Amino acid sequence: MKKGILSLVFAALAMAGTAFSAEEPSAAPEGVICPPGGPCILPSADGAPKETAETDSLPPNLPGQEPEIRHVDLEKEPWLVESVNMPANHPALKRDKVVFADKLLWTALPETVEKVQVEKWLTPLPPESEMAGKYILIEVWATWCPPCRRSLNYLNWLAEHYKDDLVVVAICEMEEEKVRSMPGDHKVEDVRYSLAIDTGRRFANALNVTGIPHVVLVEPMLGGVVWEGMPTMPGHELDGKTLDKFFAVGKKLRDAGKFPAEPVIKFEVSEPTDEQRATRRRHESDIEDKAGEPSQD
Repeated sequence: MKKGILSLVFAALAMAGTAFSAEEPSAAPEGVICPPGGPCILPSADGAPKETAETDSLPPNLPGQEPEIRHVDLEKEPWLVESVNMPANHPALKRDKVVFADKLLWTALPETVEKVQVEKWLTPLPPESEMAGKYILIEVWATWCPPCRRSLNYLNWLAEHYKDDLVVVAICEMEEEKVRSMPGDHKVEDVRYSLAIDTGRRFANALNVTGIPHVVLVEPMLGGVVWEGMPTMPGHELDGKTLDKFFAVGKKLRDAGKFPAEPVIKFEVSEPTDEQRATRRRHESDIEDKAGEPSQD
C-alpha cells in the first residue's frame, strides 16, 4: 500500500518537474578535482579520482566575432552562480548531468537513512511542527570547496523565497571554526537556513557522495527524493521554475490534507566515532577563490 502511494506521489511530481545532477580546475587539495562549473570530486578510498575532470578547450569563435558572455543577474537567478561570466560556448554548458552519489531519485530517503545524524547545529533546525508538510532540501558540502561556498548564498535565497514550502539544511563536514572563518562573504551570522556540522560525514557517506556540493530534495508525504545532484551545475541547476512546479503539487496535497502531522525526515544530534571521522578527507587549508576571476575558476 505504501509503495502504491509512493508511486502515485512520484508520478505527479515527475509530471511537475524533471530531475537533473557533479567541477572546476583550481589549486585543489591533493586528490580532489574541481573542474569548471562542476562539483569538487573526491578521491576514492584508494586515492584515485572517481571521475576524470573535463578539460576541453573552448570551441573557436567565428572570425571577427567576440565570445558571447552569459550575463547573469544573481539577485533574480541565484542558481546560476557557476555560470557568471561563462562564455556561451563553454564545454561545461554542454555536459550531461552527473550525480556523484548513489542515485536515489524517486525512492524514499528514510529507507536509506533512518535518521540524519549531525554533530552540532550552528543555526537551529525549525521545530517539527513547522517542518510538517514542507519539502526538505539537504546539502552536503565542505569549506575548502569553492562551488560549495558559492552555493551558500543560493541556499539563503531558497530559505527566504520558499519559507512556506521548504526547509533548507546544509551539513558541512568541517569543524565549526573552519565554517566560521571560511573565505568569502557568506558568514554564519547571515545564514537563514539550518546549518550543521558533522565531522563524521555520516549523511554524505550514507549516500556515497563523492562530489560536492550535493543536494537531495525530498517531498513531505513519504520522504521521496524528487531531485538530486549539484544544485548550481551549469545547464542542470535546481532552478526556480522546477521548484515552483514541485511546490504547486505539494500545495494541492497539503490543501487536500494528505500530509502527515510530523515530518518524515528525522534529524538527530550525536557525536561521530573516531572511525567515522577517519572517513573524511582532511585538508589543511581552504581553496581560495581568485579575486576578479569568473565564478567557475
